[in-house]
Amino acid sequence: MLKLQCMSKSIKQVYAALELCESEIRILVGEYFNTRFNIIRADKYPTNTISDFKVSNKEKLVEDIRKAVAQTSAKIGSDIEEVLLVMPAYNFKRFPLRSKVVIESGTVEKQDIARAISNSLKSKVDNDVMVVNPMIVKYTINGISTRRLPEKESCNEVIVDIDLLCADISVCYEYVSAVENSGIKVLDIVLNTYAIAKEAALFEESLSKPVIVLDVNRSCTYLSLLTKGKLVSTEIVFDGLNSLINRIYRTYSVPYNDIVKLVKYSVNYDCEYPDDIVYAWSDSGNTKTLTTQMLNDTIAKPLDALCEKLITMCRPIIESGASIVITGEGQQMRMFERVLKEKAGCDVRSYYPDTIGVRDPSFAALYGTFFVYRDKVLMNDLDVCCIDLLKYDSLIDQKELDSEGETITTKIKNLFKQYMEKGEK
Repeated sequence: MLKLQCMSKSIKQVYAALELCESEIRILVGEYFNTRFNIIRADKYPTNTISDFKVSNKEKLVEDIRKAVAQTSAKIGSDIEEVLLVMPAYNFKRFPLRSKVVIESGTVEKQDIARAISNSLKSKVDNDVMVVNPMIVKYTINGISTRRLPEKESCNEVIVDIDLLCADISVCYEYVSAVENSGIKVLDIVLNTYAIAKEAALFEESLSKPVIVLDVNRSCTYLSLLTKGKLVSTEIVFDGLNSLINRIYRTYSVPYNDIVKLVKYSVNYDCEYPDDIVYAWSDSGNTKTLTTQMLNDTIAKPLDALCEKLITMCRPIIESGASIVITGEGQQMRMFERVLKEKAGCDVRSYYPDTIGVRDPSFAALYGTFFVYRDKVLMNDLDVCCIDLLKYDSLIDQKELDSEGETITTKIKNLFKQYMEKGEK
């Protein structure tokens, strides 16, 4: 394809990632250029075709994906042809193994490590799951263990410890089928909890002490344990922000989308003016209002119950000295961290990507997907672009010119020159 030919050994690549959630479809497009990622577009589109990781309406989901990708493609000015698909860690299982590779040349090359990974993928796993990502834990070369790629090291063999990270096979099949049926190619799949830990550098942090990652969403919460540089387990609690949202809806009948914003941004136990109105609406001709104090009182019990449930599950690990990292939509609720910290009695902090354009914790898995796949690109010397790069670059070049063919910089210089000439007169 022309798209790939123009990318040969290029330092610029454009990736697109897609995540299917219960209430929305998330799409992230980013450009890798000069050793860093720049975010091009981050979009969310509503959908109601997934419940408890099961697709309830396949045709509607396919149509929603097609429309979502088409809208994002129109916004960036180039068709998205393939995507990295984020997979939920539903029915997560880890299969550790060790792969030994003989180094015939006497020097370790990337191809040798790629061969070790390929050999590991031939291993059998349980029938109800499939391998989503092979994760390299460490290398052993000349009797010395290291987490760094031992490229160009001299030895006769290298031992690679690999964890096969698996998820439910039926869920993976349904999600991939829905995307493929929408006309979009799935470039690769990435486990959501693995992507989050990768992007947030939590594997390195877990070398010194265990880390519990709470990915809090609307209908569920992922509890992932990282220790000694490994993703050991992921459990799913079918409880999340919806318990707070539904309590407000039953009490005040405020529109759902408005409640979501109120829960995320207006709940504040430390508010200096608790009687300030945060929301007003009309009901049968009567104006009603909602204050900060009313909001706090309404969600206090369900928030306390949710935090208590999560801490109860994590208590044995917390007592061993683990810390907690909160991400996902729940991280946007400022009081969530505070209540969790009071109940846990350990170090609790919130996390969201700090890159401009994606400073939203709900995009953490999508952004981490780029880094997971980037490792694969470097390992196998791949040149991949998820969009029509020639069309995209021509659009960027065109936008830099105005109707008279002047660049934006030249136009600004000419305006400044005209201003100075008028001043001299």
